[in-house]
Amino acid sequence: MPIEVLFGWAASFLCTLILVPQIYKALKTRHTDDVSMSMLLLSVAGNGFWVAHSSITQNIPLLVGASFISCMSIALIIFKYKFDTK
Repeated sequence: MPIEVLFGWAASFLCTLILVPQIYKALKTRHTDDVSMSMLLLSVAGNGFWVAHSSITQNIPLLVGASFISCMSIALIIFKYKFDTK
């Protein structure tokens, strides 16, 4: 496996883990008041464009990572609507 592909997979894996602690905390506490809706919407939009770009360029590590991050951001948006008290 070429080194650039290995780096791509490593970056994709690590960046995908970014939202896991927030999802865990939201599920555990049922509290999302401190989660920024703007950040989540920008994450979905930005990663949606990364999905499109990586599909066109056939960059599989980026495609996988951006897809997972988009799904996790959408899950947090759902939790925010469900758990917010504001």
